[in-house]
Amino acid sequence: MREALVDVENADHLHTDFYDRTRLATWVRQFPGLTVWARERVGRVLAGWHPYSAWAGGTVDDEYLMDDKLRLHVGKRRDTQAQPILDGIDVLRDELARPGRAVRLVGLSGVGKTRFAQALFDCRIGARALAPFLAIYTNLVDEPSPQPIGLASDIVATGTRAVLVVDNCPPDLHRRLVDVCKRPESTISVLTIEYDVRDDQPEETRVVTLDTSSIELIEQLVARRYTHLSRVDARTIAEVSGGNARIAIALAETVKRSDSIAGLSNDELFDRLFRQRHVHDNALLLAAQACSLVYSFEGESVGGDHAELPRLAALAGQTVAETYRHVSELHHRELVQRRGVWRAVLPHAIANRLAARALDGIPFSLIEQALLGKGADRLARSFSRRLSYLHSHDSAKKIAQRWLEPEGLLGDVFSLNELGMAMFQNVAPVAPESALAAIERGCKTAESRSAYAWQKYVHVLRSISYDAELFERCAALLTEVATNGFDDQTSKLAKDVFTSLFKLHLSGTHATISQRLRVVEGLLRAADHGVQELGLAALGGVLQAVNFGPAWQFDFGARPRDFGYRPKSEQERHLWYSTALAFIENLALTEGVLKARLLQLLGKKFRPLWTWAHMHDELESLSIKITADGFWLDGWAGCRQIIRFDAGGQSPDLTSRIESLERLLRPIDLAARARAAVHGDSTGWEDTDEASADGHDLMARHQRMEERAVELGSAVALEGDILSAILPDIVLGGVRDHAFGRGLALAAPNIRATWGVLIDAFDRTPQDHLDTRLLSGFIAGLWERDCELAHELLDGALAHKRLLPLLPILSSSVVLDDRCLERLRQALATGQVPVHRYKQLMYGRTTSQLSAQILERLVLDIAQQTEGYHVAVDILYMRLSTDRIDGRSLAPELLDIGRALLRRPILRDRHADGDYNLGQLVKLCVTGPTASRVASDAVIAVRRAIESRETHVFEWSDFLFALTLAQPRAVLDALFGGNNTEEREVAVAEFQPTAHLRPNWMEAVPADTLIAWCAEDPTIRFVVAASIVTFAHGGQNGAPPVWTDHARMLLSAAPNKERVLAAFIDRFWPSSWSGSRAAIAEDNARLLDSSEVLALPELKPMVMQAKLTLAADIEKERRWETNHDQEMDGRFE
Repeated sequence: MREALVDVENADHLHTDFYDRTRLATWVRQFPGLTVWARERVGRVLAGWHPYSAWAGGTVDDEYLMDDKLRLHVGKRRDTQAQPILDGIDVLRDELARPGRAVRLVGLSGVGKTRFAQALFDCRIGARALAPFLAIYTNLVDEPSPQPIGLASDIVATGTRAVLVVDNCPPDLHRRLVDVCKRPESTISVLTIEYDVRDDQPEETRVVTLDTSSIELIEQLVARRYTHLSRVDARTIAEVSGGNARIAIALAETVKRSDSIAGLSNDELFDRLFRQRHVHDNALLLAAQACSLVYSFEGESVGGDHAELPRLAALAGQTVAETYRHVSELHHRELVQRRGVWRAVLPHAIANRLAARALDGIPFSLIEQALLGKGADRLARSFSRRLSYLHSHDSAKKIAQRWLEPEGLLGDVFSLNELGMAMFQNVAPVAPESALAAIERGCKTAESRSAYAWQKYVHVLRSISYDAELFERCAALLTEVATNGFDDQTSKLAKDVFTSLFKLHLSGTHATISQRLRVVEGLLRAADHGVQELGLAALGGVLQAVNFGPAWQFDFGARPRDFGYRPKSEQERHLWYSTALAFIENLALTEGVLKARLLQLLGKKFRPLWTWAHMHDELESLSIKITADGFWLDGWAGCRQIIRFDAGGQSPDLTSRIESLERLLRPIDLAARARAAVHGDSTGWEDTDEASADGHDLMARHQRMEERAVELGSAVALEGDILSAILPDIVLGGVRDHAFGRGLALAAPNIRATWGVLIDAFDRTPQDHLDTRLLSGFIAGLWERDCELAHELLDGALAHKRLLPLLPILSSSVVLDDRCLERLRQALATGQVPVHRYKQLMYGRTTSQLSAQILERLVLDIAQQTEGYHVAVDILYMRLSTDRIDGRSLAPELLDIGRALLRRPILRDRHADGDYNLGQLVKLCVTGPTASRVASDAVIAVRRAIESRETHVFEWSDFLFALTLAQPRAVLDALFGGNNTEEREVAVAEFQPTAHLRPNWMEAVPADTLIAWCAEDPTIRFVVAASIVTFAHGGQNGAPPVWTDHARMLLSAAPNKERVLAAFIDRFWPSSWSGSRAAIAEDNARLLDSSEVLALPELKPMVMQAKLTLAADIEKERRWETNHDQEMDGRFE
């Protein structure tokens, strides 16, 4: 090459290099999209996979037609407002440009999803097109091999960057692809495409919805592609298609030159669309109608109890062979889509029309026999799903109503199995009032206590409440579920769904404001406290003026739905809020119903109502009326929020008005100032007297407000009437209750009398509103003033029914002494104090002054209680940690307790911090001559708990790691050192590292210690060690994995290296994994080419054989994965 340049001027400035096929292949492999392209060119295609190309048909140079209509919903949920494609396409590109991101593109069949996906890589559109060489595309209809999971896993293993596009991707495959995509080492991003996602809202995914095209855009598309069509015909086709490009193109294909479709009826146009230039075939039409009755069907089995084609053939009056042939012809005409063995008539616009004809033309008794008979459960569900698209068809409505009658197929809604509940959800959109009546009937039965059923039906009720005439009936049922003693999860779901119906935006209902407030009023006037709380939550939704999410699903079958009522003008919006404020005024000020709670709620909504809803006049007027009756804390706090956060964005007039209103509402007298101090914001921003003194020093401001609360508490202590007046409010709790209580104790002229007043107020407070901070603060202040009297009051708590269970909390407000500990032991002995309350003693150096001897007794007492073990561990761990931090020597008695607790760990119940705290306690206590025995007993206890299925090894990884770090030989001996082969094998299986085990406890064993332990019984222990150590770490940037230090030393030191390597090879196949198991094994197999293995010539024959075996097994596993994935992912539902 250089010789050829001899005569070329300035040849020395040219760089020459030679790329042989190896270097070219290496370069191509960096770009998976180019790899697929290159394989196509050399005839070694990856079946079903394509590089960037014209995925949707045509050529890559075809223009992507767009207009400014709102078609694209880009957001985490499908309720986001639509925007033009050009505005949203770069947002999607930015998401997919980052590895580890997943996007779900959804929309009806034929709206152009695949063409839009192709446009993401087109630099002519938008500003930030994705690189075409990153794209790898497949359509599951093409039965790709390898399957998407396998290919994604392979790409991640090689560390190359790619954007995987999977068309016709069902929800389960999407979720598994997300698992691979979200791995820490992932180099891929994923775009999946699907046409029907009513029940598909995947986690960790941006869901993008593509709506149908505008009629004008479809007309433009048809006119450009079929130039022989007249403008009238192009417009007719566009209107008939309903914005569906696939239907428009199929219909346009039927129009010959000099032909016209102007003036044809809808039925005639549909027949033309179905025939597609073919002669009329009535048998084909009958087969299509029968197949359209179900959402999808199994299209290959022609015999057997569960074969579906014979049932559909019977409905068409045909033999199975005839129907099979007709389905093939429909697939050829692109009216049936195929995924593996499954078939579906698509698009839905065609399928629904065919199904409607079938319902009219086939006696329902025959349909019932074929689709609802024995062995047809899947077809029954699929038939009900097709009915969900036919809400406007009389026959479908009659079927749904018949099913939902008291004696009907679905009439007893709370006795339905999983299939029945799914069918109920499917047909509810067809007959909403009948579905509602069925739920109402079911509420009167004993079976209606089924929380599982309600978790499904509350969503149905929300959808039915869209219609204003059904709203109040749905609200009554949701109220019943939210307040009538169901489990917490179900009650919360019902409450959340219920309250979502009362917002101005995204409510999902067209109920009027009057209807909604009528429901709220009924709840607020109820005697039940829980019902009142639900009413307040709903009223809070009515008053919401900003941040209207989170939203819910708005789809309900195929019914056209918007997001519910939304004001069409500023006047309507103003009427909404003014009606709500008038409602509060009448209920709270005129009738006195829940006055305190309603005014508290209004105060919390004051700022958004002023700033975003612009209810200035109404709020001013109502505030004046409220303050005439006394200090309105929450309204004043709302004014302060506006002044602090919104003043800069308001007009001078509004700023002046809110400042005047704040002065009017400002606390003046002692009672008002005390309430404001106790219930104010924790940062102290609402304080007005020294607003600029501390600038942005939040800690100084907080300290100043705490001191002011103490001062106000001291002042109130001298005014008995004021204390009695404000106690009912203050005893409910506030951010400065503790400081206020402390001030009361420091200044009270008669401590016992003041304590008695506090206890009386405490006793009158409902249990679910109890707050101990005021009492704790009082005890803390009294401890400073008169320690002996504080002891007397705490002693008295032992005999007080409501104070006794709270004694640990009250005691934790002081630095405990031995007398306090003895009292706490007495309280524990009564059995009336929940043991978890003693956990308070671990905070704030509460036990730091206690003698080790008495703390020892309390800790042991606690440990002996049911569920007390981890509380004892927490208290002891915190005391020892505090002593170490403070430089104090660790008391031998406490260390002995720690060792005793560690030797008998209770692992039945997973404790939030239990694993970490036990690990920390090991670091403090497992030392000295008994350390090995402690570690041995502890790890044996862990093993027994695992064997008895009380726990799992990954739940105690920190504990195991700390034990192994402290006493590695003792742990190894305890787990694997015995002579019982069966026990040793069980231990190896139970303590193997997994993806959940972070950190792997074996990594705490020093490599030289491990080798020395193995050398004591080399025949057994080297293989044991090879079975439990982490054997490899992932290479960087796609490099092969590398052996760990443990694995290298085991291979080097083992007298029988073949057995050690065999143990490692067995583990090349993971027992738990995500993605492709074959890809993981293939990546691990690269370890056999490492220098560590090649340096051991005695292993060469074994390695050669192992490679052959692994290659065969990996290929076999890939075939199994492909078949399995095709079976799993080839379904339509």
